[in-house]
Amino acid sequence: MRICITGTPGTGKTSVARLIPMEQIELNDFARKNDCISGYDTKRNVDIVDIDCLKKKIKKRNNILLVGHYSHFLECDIVIVLRTNPEILESRLRKRGYDENKIMENVEAEALGLITQEAMDLYKDVYEIDTTNIKEEDVANIILKIIKGDGEEYRAGKIDYLEWILRWY
Repeated sequence: MRICITGTPGTGKTSVARLIPMEQIELNDFARKNDCISGYDTKRNVDIVDIDCLKKKIKKRNNILLVGHYSHFLECDIVIVLRTNPEILESRLRKRGYDENKIMENVEAEALGLITQEAMDLYKDVYEIDTTNIKEEDVANIILKIIKGDGEEYRAGKIDYLEWILRWY
């Protein structure tokens, strides 16, 4: 089984995944180490990852967590989207030293639920966890619950931050 943990940068994917006792691939590192970078976006200051290359490199891997904000574009059995209140997310990204454009791009994507929508367009087994006010250990336990088939209350579509984006307009 392939479990894809996705979400906007800063929602806790990597920190939470470290607490789950499964083999895992952190996709950004894996892409760099396996020559799956097809270029560099100078405007957004990020590597351009070759998703097809990643798919080929992990094709035979099973019983694994795929961790990254684009993991839902790979082949997943279950997709778990980590969400965070956009105001908290903005603060986290500032602490990471992201530039203003990158912060606003990510905060807006979170407020719009962009990654959740992308995942729901691709898969039926999509779940969301709001990580804003819960400990990493609790998020990891929820993920384990979902993997065991006991997480219906976390089905995607219940977390809504659209009201937050109205502050900008």
